[in-house]
Amino acid sequence: MKSLDTLKNNCNIITEQIEKIGLDNDSHYVIDGIIDLEKYLNAKYRILWVLKEANSETDSWSYLEKFKDKEWLYRCGKSIPTLKRIIYTTYGILRDCEWHEIPDANNEKSFEPLQEIAIVNIKKIPGGSISENNEIQLAYYDNQELLKQQIETYNPNVVIFGNTLQYFYKSDFDGLETAEKQNTEYGNAFYDTGDKLYIHTWHPAVRGAGFSDKEYVMDIVNIVRNWKSK
Repeated sequence: MKSLDTLKNNCNIITEQIEKIGLDNDSHYVIDGIIDLEKYLNAKYRILWVLKEANSETDSWSYLEKFKDKEWLYRCGKSIPTLKRIIYTTYGILRDCEWHEIPDANNEKSFEPLQEIAIVNIKKIPGGSISENNEIQLAYYDNQELLKQQIETYNPNVVIFGNTLQYFYKSDFDGLETAEKQNTEYGNAFYDTGDKLYIHTWHPAVRGAGFSDKEYVMDIVNIVRNWKSK
């Protein structure tokens, strides 16, 4: 893994590129990436969440700031479905615990692991409550080199796709092209390369898929747990 200084410099370059996308499109933008560099490097796993776009068309903002903002997390931890399941799943993985041990999503303790992860949106310009597949695919083509730069820079060993793998070329990720696809009973697919684990799951805000928060979270937690035990 890169040194902290090198990683910081590379992340700053990425942030500048995201800002430029907003300026070039005369649009708001959302900064994504590693939330806290030192905590990410020291985490049990380097987790990267890959999502489509931020649901926020009215302003520019940064995950790097919001995921450290306790007031914002208290207000939004349970009210934003995507954030709620990211909180629960991240906590379960990084603290290696069972469902009953995961704090409520408006409990300050549940926020702590958010600073140990990275999060990336394919589309850097925010959208509405419903993502259009063709817009996300076009955003991937427009941002492909930047996204590849983010993946290489962050060097995650656990990647969680929130219904986003289909937009990428598998060659963007080390070992994914040749890894065997495995499935769980809840419809999650995962690929184990030995060094890295790729999980293609439902979008965290999915509704009507026939499972609870507990089932969504613990299926992913158990995929990681079984991978580590090998």
